[in-house]
Amino acid sequence: MRKNPIIILWALTVCLLSACDDGRIYPETAATAEGKTVVMEGVLNGLDNWSSNYRVSIAGFEDANDEYASVSKVITTSDIKDGKTTVELSGLKSEIKLVRLCILDRLRRHIVTFSEVDVSNATEPVKMDVGTVNISMFNAIQQNYFNTTCANCHGASNRAAAGLYLTEGKSYNALVGADSRKVEGKKLVEPNNAANSVLHMVLNQQSVEGISMDHYDLVSEKNKLTILPLIDSWINNGAK
Repeated sequence: MRKNPIIILWALTVCLLSACDDGRIYPETAATAEGKTVVMEGVLNGLDNWSSNYRVSIAGFEDANDEYASVSKVITTSDIKDGKTTVELSGLKSEIKLVRLCILDRLRRHIVTFSEVDVSNATEPVKMDVGTVNISMFNAIQQNYFNTTCANCHGASNRAAAGLYLTEGKSYNALVGADSRKVEGKKLVEPNNAANSVLHMVLNQQSVEGISMDHYDLVSEKNKLTILPLIDSWINNGAK
């Protein structure tokens, strides 16, 4: 008597399924995140002050001189709870040495830093408490350009070239909406119009009629790529 091959195949399938299922339920294996973790906390004033060309970020860098961030996370108003901003950056590779609260452009180029922490030897999550920080566009310019470069001649030594004070607490009122003493018919900063502002002219041109000193040569190549576009963006977005 010949056996039906279909019946034999069915019987083998049932046996195999029975052998594989022992009745117990096994949980799925969960993927675990690897790498360093940094949790940044602080009160960030001026978070909504930035134009769309820039990103307030917590970012990781392999070296202090890196032009671009290796990894970053944008900080938004949704990260604010009860007035405090909390952001976690996790899964950082061992190559990451610094984590910064900083400004990046759309290409993730580093523009300015407000606070940073060394994570070179971190083996546990790092808490980055930045306190209360003014991260507005204007303060970024003040701290990273006016204070470090311009104020040397404009007020830091109690003497202000051309009567223009660019020291902290005085620079905003001295610039925004103020008539130029040197360039007739122009304002030092005309809100929403960088190209017509004397501040833009002296930093971006080698020669400006009425200005005897060449300020353009004093601008480093790095700042020509980072700070000067930032100043223009600040002016064109209302010079707040």
